[in-house]
Amino acid sequence: MRTSLALSLIGAAATGVAAQNPVPTAAAVTNNPVGLVAEAVLPENSWQKAGFPNGGNIKGKVVAQSGDGGVGVKFDIELSGLPEGGPFTYHIHVNPVPENGNCSATGAHLDPTERGEDPVCDKTKPETCQVGDLAGKYGAIPADKDTFSASYLDKYSSLVEGTGAYFLNRSIVFHYPNKTRITCANFKITNAGTAPKPSESICEDHTVTVTQSGPVAVPTNGTGVSSAAPIGTNPAQTTGSAPAPSGSLPVVAGASFSTSSMTGVVAALLGGAMMLML
Repeated sequence: MRTSLALSLIGAAATGVAAQNPVPTAAAVTNNPVGLVAEAVLPENSWQKAGFPNGGNIKGKVVAQSGDGGVGVKFDIELSGLPEGGPFTYHIHVNPVPENGNCSATGAHLDPTERGEDPVCDKTKPETCQVGDLAGKYGAIPADKDTFSASYLDKYSSLVEGTGAYFLNRSIVFHYPNKTRITCANFKITNAGTAPKPSESICEDHTVTVTQSGPVAVPTNGTGVSSAAPIGTNPAQTTGSAPAPSGSLPVVAGASFSTSSMTGVVAALLGGAMMLML
């Protein structure tokens, strides 16, 4: 009885710790440069350099490009010459492949959330997996197949330099089931793409702000203003008489006019001109 109670308490404590330390989640990337494309081309005969005489002759590449509207990264994978065995896993690793082609120098998986490899990636919740664990999120390479292809969108990979999930300065590595590294390659940009452009807006009431002193010519189409004679030349300003239909009126620096107010000004000028004619 005491043993059962002790085990129950330990289990409850473990559950409480797990509840207090949930698996961290990665944020979806929505600002990747539009049109950016990068490739990681696998070197031929890399299996021989790794010391696997029966490792086949893996060839192929991994193409990464920004998703629609800059959301996530679309991966296209094409492989041939796969060795026997499997299933094979593959991941983005934190370090690039050195010039000597040593895949062991590529370090660990890309993991900006620091969630680690345990617990195992749950593909139904890709946001809780390591960012670089592509096989865990979208499936490993099946066993006993000579070729492999896959296409998918990963929302959590970044093409924005300086962010934790950025991988174009890193590598992709393929593994045997026992995690031994078979082949690897660095990503290289083939099309730089363009950064998202900032949106432009226009004031809905079409307000025009005048930033310098001087008269403003009355617009004929209600869409703009232009400079006219200096202040003091308008009869209405110097003598107090009705304004002449010269098409200009003085304004103070920083004054603001809308199309509706300008229409009233035009009507007033025309009315004054008609009174003078009478």
